[in-house]
Amino acid sequence: MGTLKVDGRAIKYFVRRRPHGKSIYLRMKPNLELDISIPLRFKVDVRAILRKKRDWIKKKCVEMANSVKMFDGKRVLYRGAYHRLVTVRSTRRKVRVWNGKIALPICDGTGLKQALKQWMKRETEKIVRRGLANYGKKYRLSVNGFSVQDTRKWAYCTKTGSLAFSWQLAGLPPDLTDYVILHEMIHLKEFNHSRRFKYELASVCPDFREKEAMLKRFVAQ
Repeated sequence: MGTLKVDGRAIKYFVRRRPHGKSIYLRMKPNLELDISIPLRFKVDVRAILRKKRDWIKKKCVEMANSVKMFDGKRVLYRGAYHRLVTVRSTRRKVRVWNGKIALPICDGTGLKQALKQWMKRETEKIVRRGLANYGKKYRLSVNGFSVQDTRKWAYCTKTGSLAFSWQLAGLPPDLTDYVILHEMIHLKEFNHSRRFKYELASVCPDFREKEAMLKRFVAQ
């Protein structure tokens, strides 16, 4: 662990050695902590890496400082708007959403974060199922199943044609959830991010670059 000064801000960084791997990668976390992952067999000067990546680190600091986080104290993003969380002691599973509030029933042994995650997962499943049905019919794309997971990515596609989505997807504005679903469905035709993939994506979503830029402002946690 160490500390790096970036524009007067102290950034903590953590070096993690991986037993396997072929490359070094850096990840800036929402709390402005930097993870540096290095294959165990590599002999490197961490300070040299930090100097080389200084511009990238500064850029990521600015992005994170201006990002929209899914959780903001006692509020959570739902469908693109912050809602204040209210807990209710109840054995019922029904969640109420009204006037900028979300009332979560909490049972004994269930914490706030766990209850919120369970509900958000159910909401994401409904959104994704509806989106897959609509786009599948419209663009004649067949999905080999989907899952909702605890993943850092908003979504990803496997080589078997199965799609996985973050349980926090329900927090995004509706136009961005639709974009994420459509983006992954196009991967069923073009697995990578090649020129052909971008051509296919642009044919169904002409403003996909603007959508990508908007999506980067939101940070899953």
